[in-house]
Amino acid sequence: MAGKTDSHTERLARILDNLGEHIRNAPGDELLETAREEGRDPAETNTRIKSILLSVFKSHQQKGLVEAKQGHQRELARISEEHFNLPKTAEGRRNWFRAVLVQAPQLEPAFTLQNRELSALSDEDIETHLKKLANLGVLNAIRLPEEE
Repeated sequence: MAGKTDSHTERLARILDNLGEHIRNAPGDELLETAREEGRDPAETNTRIKSILLSVFKSHQQKGLVEAKQGHQRELARISEEHFNLPKTAEGRRNWFRAVLVQAPQLEPAFTLQNRELSALSDEDIETHLKKLANLGVLNAIRLPEEE
């Protein structure tokens, strides 16, 4: 039985090899004429294949970006699950964030590059940034204002 399976596999491989060889050696005009006779539009086929190839190429190029985004989302989820003693009010958290930037001005470019102006940061952004800073141990080195 194993011999029979091998012979079927070998026959199929030979058929595919011969078909591939025929396509490689056939004149382009002959292939186009055959496609038209079968009711296929070579231009539409060409457009469809180009679209598929571009899609695959783009997906391959963006694989690293997708993985980085997923890693970032996992990190944000992990940070969100940790408990930090942040001020209970949005204004209190904003005051803490300002205190960090006053006492560690070297950090400000990291936030202004991403957000243009610090005043444009939402309360959720401030909270997320404070959690990241706490996770990095930055808040331990900062004299924070009393919660209001």
